[in-house]
Amino acid sequence: MLSAIEELKIRSKILLKQRHTANSPLPALAKGKSPQLKHALLYVARQAGFNDWQHAQAVLSCEQSEPKQQDSGKFWYSNACMALLNHWCASYQEALALQTKRGGVILPYKSQFVVADGVYLQALGLAANDPLWESLNHDWCQGSQAVRQELAYKRLLAMQTARYKVC
Repeated sequence: MLSAIEELKIRSKILLKQRHTANSPLPALAKGKSPQLKHALLYVARQAGFNDWQHAQAVLSCEQSEPKQQDSGKFWYSNACMALLNHWCASYQEALALQTKRGGVILPYKSQFVVADGVYLQALGLAANDPLWESLNHDWCQGSQAVRQELAYKRLLAMQTARYKVC
């Protein structure tokens, strides 16, 4: 299985090959120069909810020793979640205490956290009953790096699918 980082790299290379099409976003990012891979990487990272490519790599690699303290971008959020009532927490400790009390899945959002329910996960295109959540104790912010990366990959695929849904 690919990682989320590898998937973003593939998407950026495909985008770069399409740089001369009329609807390509790359010329605007290249600011009058010939679009390069770095512009495509920046674009796909921003589309996934990150500030730039380095930000995407840092979060999606799951290698940070303290992911609970970094800006995780908007990767674990969707506009489809906007109308949902979930518990937002300013600190990881607050999210952990709330999860212990009420259940749910802890997900990062920028430098905050949401304790999400099954409806929130479905809005992200993910299954609430996925055994991967249980293996992480329903907390994406800690646990197995491989499992966290697999869930991130599933989220990325769900983002792609959501873009092509016909309403």
